[in-house]
Amino acid sequence: MPEQTKDDIVKDAILKAAARVFQKWGLNKTTMEDIAHEAGKGKSTLYYYYDSKEEIFDIVVLNEFDGVLTKAKTATIGIESAKDQMRTYIVTALHEIKKSTSVYSIVRGEIKGNAAFIEKLRKQLDSRETQLVKEILLHGMTNNEFAFSDEAELDTAAQVVVGILRALEMYLFLENEDAERIDIAAKLIANGI
Repeated sequence: MPEQTKDDIVKDAILKAAARVFQKWGLNKTTMEDIAHEAGKGKSTLYYYYDSKEEIFDIVVLNEFDGVLTKAKTATIGIESAKDQMRTYIVTALHEIKKSTSVYSIVRGEIKGNAAFIEKLRKQLDSRETQLVKEILLHGMTNNEFAFSDEAELDTAAQVVVGILRALEMYLFLENEDAERIDIAAKLIANGI
């Protein structure tokens, strides 16, 4: 892993401080001054690295969900069955998302109705998550657990699974559903009805 530059260290400190402030006050009530104060930096330092609190918020949220994907992928390591990998991936991802959104309960309420933000977030995460799901499906195709006729069908299947996950995530994000429903949803996706 490459060594962090001074700029990387400052940006990381700003993002960590911003996450704490957003968690406490939400996006709408937070100011750049609040973030600067929490980070122990001047406001001009924040503006040197970021254009607005919304840009910082986007990065904080994307980092949070990137962490979710990493934890979900890591949970599948060492699992032989592709169906079990898929089930573990889904359950872990959904539980981690639920945990993240409950931590940011103030923010969740603010962005519920912000379809543009949710769509932007979805587009940025879809590519990475589709690749992760495709790896599991390819493993299942190789093991004859999943039947796909070719690579194009496998790509489409990965996109469909991610689409279903997005719908479940939104359901959790908006409704804050329970663990039993997450487990049932994961079983349905991995095994079918």
